[in-house]
Amino acid sequence: MMTGDEKWVTYGNIVRKRSWSKRNEAAQTVAKQGLTVRKVLLCIWWDWKGIIYYELLPYGQTLNSDIYCQQLDRLKLAIDQKRAELANRRGVVFHQDNARPHTSVVTCQKLRELGWEVLMHPPYSPDPAPSDYHLFRALQNFLSDKKLASREDCENRLLQFFANKDQDFYERGIMKLPLKWQQIIEQNGAYLTQIGQSKIC
Repeated sequence: MMTGDEKWVTYGNIVRKRSWSKRNEAAQTVAKQGLTVRKVLLCIWWDWKGIIYYELLPYGQTLNSDIYCQQLDRLKLAIDQKRAELANRRGVVFHQDNARPHTSVVTCQKLRELGWEVLMHPPYSPDPAPSDYHLFRALQNFLSDKKLASREDCENRLLQFFANKDQDFYERGIMKLPLKWQQIIEQNGAYLTQIGQSKIC
């Protein structure tokens, strides 16, 4: 199984922390990042062995169906080079969330052309998305408090993060997926919180 997703990577990663203040003393404030913060969109695909392919979109660009289909063609080439065992079998088992570019008619046609089996993903649910519950959480912790000076700096930090993760890291993330599915079934489809409790979407 291969999974993919997108994440905004910001150049300035301010960490908001709780702080204690003395009585009659003003609390320290940390400004929340605005909507215009400098950032780039990371698009990434991986499996239990590690990263198969990723790219950063140009500054200011977001994802649409046409760009996503072009990425899927590049992903197919990366699979052919890095995962011959996937390329040589009948088809890839592919997991993605149901963001608009992932589920458009154009994208569905592209996935049929590639012959990939697409796993269903419930609407508005990060619970069964391995990138959300595993990879991106670790990446955000790694980038915490780091200031990225440029796109090149961003790319170098990503390479450093990926190089420091062994196969066991990626395997753990993928192998948690059946457990996440089981938890969702047991919770009757309710949204799962980090501590294992549920709340209704």
